[in-house]
Amino acid sequence: MSITLFAALPLLAGLCGAAPATADATVNKVVVIGLDGTMYKKIQEAKAPTLLKLASEGTLGQTSIAPHTTISGPSWATVLTGVWDTKHGIYDNNFTADPFAKYPSVFTQLETANSNLKTESIASWDKIAIIAGSGDKHADVNIATAGPANDPTEAKLDAATADASAAAVTNDAPDFLFTHLDQVDEAGHGHGGASSEYLDAVKRVDTEVAKIVAAVDARAKAHPNEKWNIMVTADHGHKPGGGHGGQSADETANFLITRGPSFKAGATNSKNSLVDVTPTALALLGVKGTTAFDGKSVIDNSGPTPPSTGSFGIDLPGTGSGNGSISDDATELTIPTDQN
Repeated sequence: MSITLFAALPLLAGLCGAAPATADATVNKVVVIGLDGTMYKKIQEAKAPTLLKLASEGTLGQTSIAPHTTISGPSWATVLTGVWDTKHGIYDNNFTADPFAKYPSVFTQLETANSNLKTESIASWDKIAIIAGSGDKHADVNIATAGPANDPTEAKLDAATADASAAAVTNDAPDFLFTHLDQVDEAGHGHGGASSEYLDAVKRVDTEVAKIVAAVDARAKAHPNEKWNIMVTADHGHKPGGGHGGQSADETANFLITRGPSFKAGATNSKNSLVDVTPTALALLGVKGTTAFDGKSVIDNSGPTPPSTGSFGIDLPGTGSGNGSISDDATELTIPTDQN
């Protein structure tokens, strides 16, 4: 079985067709890193250096997402729309683009507000591409990484995703990039959240996050007018014996790391969670959201007003095709599906 995904050609060429910013223009950039099935307490237990450093340099939110459904489809839909499952109506991994007509993704909202913004999605789980490709206006670049052979831990899959994401930061400098890494969830299903294999997966995924962070920091240093912000979150946790979908403390545990000039360093917040990602990204990029968000912007408002690309309003109809239509400058990729 396969699904057809679409990746815009500009990624391959290093261009996305948007008019370049002037040399002196100060703009925000946003990178969101999704770590499937990852619990922050296990990041601490694994002493994962990159993720712990990001948390210390920014604001760390830890909370429970109960009673939200602790399954990947509902949770990544919430990350990328800013509304809970009770609104978007996705409760499992068998979903289509239809719900995103009423609750458009962050990609649709950004592209509708300002088509010059460069938006990209590069994910290890192919169903992220359904979300990123939904709507008449969608992600400029939408890639599901092809799973390599002989990769039982998904370490190779995530390495390929991280490499592509780091290259996108370096070459494309997208205004908004979402990337998804899957191997921790794979370890949770195979061995349980209390296993050494789960901790090993956390350590491995930390090295992949490090590639993306290094690319962001190098790009920021080379282009001082670009103010780069990183957010890291997860969709759910795992039971000690493995699995998720219930309402236990381990399954509903959630975290949100926000690091960048718009966030307070070394701060903690017991309320920030995955539902805040889209409202925060839109606020950073000067876009007013189209929906009544359940989440909120978590920008630190105690300091100076963060730079942005300007303030853009959006007026979307209440219904849409939600058919993942593509522009003329896109190329088609066929990616095998797998079960998350």
